[in-house]
Amino acid sequence: MKLLVVDTDRDLVEMLMGWLKTLGYEVYRAYNGERAKLEWEEKQPDLVILDTALKDVDALAMCREMQSKHDALLLVVTDGKDVQDEVRCLEAGADDYLRKPFFPSQLLARIHAISRRGRSTLVQRPSSIITVGPIHVDSLHNEVSIDGKKTRLTPTESKLLHLLAVNANNVCTANQIVSHIWGFGNDGDTSLIKAHIRHLRQKIEPDLSKPYYILTVPGVGYTLIRHPAQEEKYTSKDVIHSLRAIAM
Repeated sequence: MKLLVVDTDRDLVEMLMGWLKTLGYEVYRAYNGERAKLEWEEKQPDLVILDTALKDVDALAMCREMQSKHDALLLVVTDGKDVQDEVRCLEAGADDYLRKPFFPSQLLARIHAISRRGRSTLVQRPSSIITVGPIHVDSLHNEVSIDGKKTRLTPTESKLLHLLAVNANNVCTANQIVSHIWGFGNDGDTSLIKAHIRHLRQKIEPDLSKPYYILTVPGVGYTLIRHPAQEEKYTSKDVIHSLRAIAM
């Protein structure tokens, strides 16, 4: 399921993006109306999470315009305290309404509720294939394909590789991985992750002694690298140093 988060609060957007991605959602962001239009047009999200307090556009009018081109469910989040504000948003076409501040669990409950009510765009199964450079992860069929060569994955390996692919070039911590695979509050031993990472590397790495795709970021977690066309421009050591600096 593809989500577009639109809010002028950059810290909130980044927090929601990281959290929703760990739950398996494909998430995009925009900090203003013009960028939201571009992302909506290009990514065609299933659900838009929108703060109506955009300074450059009338947010609800923008949504009506975009829904006429690429329909999507709309969840409005706002600082508004007036009941009439909620009525106005719902009458303007919003599928649900959530007041700030809210807990992440409240947002997730709204997403689930909208999905259950959903329109045809949500009952259809979204594409299960995620592409990261030459790697194609098919989480529906538990397969990975590299340069046309397919390899079967276990369900756990598939979930792990899917998580890494969704967050390509970003670090996934051990806690995020455990939460994604075994569920929030699970007390699973994070050492199990090392075994699954090793199995994945056996299936996708050209040289196990020098991991090229799945890198370990010491003290932080793991990342799947989206290699550029000119793949010799940097080394794995350079990437790890950069990612570790960002994650800290």
